[in-house]
Amino acid sequence: MTASSSDSPAPIYVEAVPNPWWLQATIWLGPPAVLLGIVSTWREEAGISRVIGVGLLLLLGAGLVALGVWLAALRIEVTAEALRYRWGPLGATRRWPEVLDAEVEAYRWQTYGGWGLRFASGKRRAYSVPGVRFGVAVRTRDGKRTHLASRNPEALCAAIRSRLAPASDGAGGGHE
Repeated sequence: MTASSSDSPAPIYVEAVPNPWWLQATIWLGPPAVLLGIVSTWREEAGISRVIGVGLLLLLGAGLVALGVWLAALRIEVTAEALRYRWGPLGATRRWPEVLDAEVEAYRWQTYGGWGLRFASGKRRAYSVPGVRFGVAVRTRDGKRTHLASRNPEALCAAIRSRLAPASDGAGGGHE
């Protein structure tokens, strides 16, 4: 894949990890339900009640559509400058000097209490997708450890490691 603008460097690795069909279907059932609510409100209410009811339902419907688009897939990108991962507006960008290491690991939902954007003790967080059993754990200088779900964790881990400087503290087998 290539970057969208000529100033942006070409990504080294790009992955979109889609949520399972049943979760996407559940999210996308919201807007039709809202449409039925609008029709019902239009028929049953009059005056300002109709305007307020329809207006609130339109806002809810727009929010559900945005949610459906944002949560359709976890997007991960490795570039020469940074590691980016996000679901719509929820995510982070980690510049390479911040990243210490990466390793392939199995996702243990019990550690995080489920799937999705999850937080656990010890500065641990996960961007996990139901049904994706493996991913890459990224450890950063601020002590955070982030699990990124991936359908191809070996390739993601290799792309991340290709951008990391050799370790100078003896850890990880690096040299000065």
